[in-house]
Amino acid sequence: MARDIDVTLRARAKPSFLRTLERNKIFIALLAVPLFVMWVLCFKIISPGYVGVVVDLLGNKKGVEEKPLHVGMHWIAPWKKVYSFPVFEQNDTWQAQEAFFFQTSEGLNVQAEVGITFHLEPEYIPTIFQRYRRGMKEITHTFIRNYMRDAINNEASRLKIEEIYSSKKTEFLVNVQQRVKNDLKELGINITRIYLIDQFHFPQSVVDALNSKIAAIQRAEQRENELREAEAEAKKLVAKAQGDAKCVMIEAEAEARSNELVAKSLTDELIRWQALQKWDGKLPQVTGQSVPFVDINK
Repeated sequence: MARDIDVTLRARAKPSFLRTLERNKIFIALLAVPLFVMWVLCFKIISPGYVGVVVDLLGNKKGVEEKPLHVGMHWIAPWKKVYSFPVFEQNDTWQAQEAFFFQTSEGLNVQAEVGITFHLEPEYIPTIFQRYRRGMKEITHTFIRNYMRDAINNEASRLKIEEIYSSKKTEFLVNVQQRVKNDLKELGINITRIYLIDQFHFPQSVVDALNSKIAAIQRAEQRENELREAEAEAKKLVAKAQGDAKCVMIEAEAEARSNELVAKSLTDELIRWQALQKWDGKLPQVTGQSVPFVDINK
């Protein structure tokens, strides 16, 4: 008991500044822990395939910083905020309720479900964020969509519905892609491909009319082909007949010429000579007043 009282008296005898120092150490330790945690939490990690944009919320330089953050760990002050943007290839689509509706040069309505493939240029990302103040999804489905809609409307207004339905569908999409690509290139958005999902959707009455017209054109082309085949066959027969007639004339002329040459070559001596060549030396048993075919005296 006496010993405990002695220890208590010694503790009370410590100088006041030592007690204050101990209290300060405890206070500093208690303050250092949350500060350390806060310091650790200020590190931001930029994953591969992404670029960070820093926004300063305090001071005279508040706003979007020009220098983007690349892959790695970065310490960011608590009064700054980081937005991450992908720089790898992005693919997005506008289907169902988001599909595009546009009109042709005749004022007929067409619906198209369209997809897009693109990527952001890393050095332009701070400018993109400063311009639109939105995330990637909002930029795609609001601002890029607006460029798409304008390009589709402009290109569709130059074409008839039957051209979009058949012969110029591919050309239409190529022109839309080139227009959007040119508009967004200077903003740092590089369009790789714009493509049609499934097919264009036309009013059923228009589809029926176009199919009937195409069928009529195909029937007319088939008849023209048959007519050309008949004309070719007729020309072939005429050419054959002309050839056969020419052959007959050539043969007749050749035979006439041959007969003429034979006639000119025949003489009495030749005839008698040929007769003697064929005679077997026997005289006929009965003769008339006519002269024998072979004159023996001669």
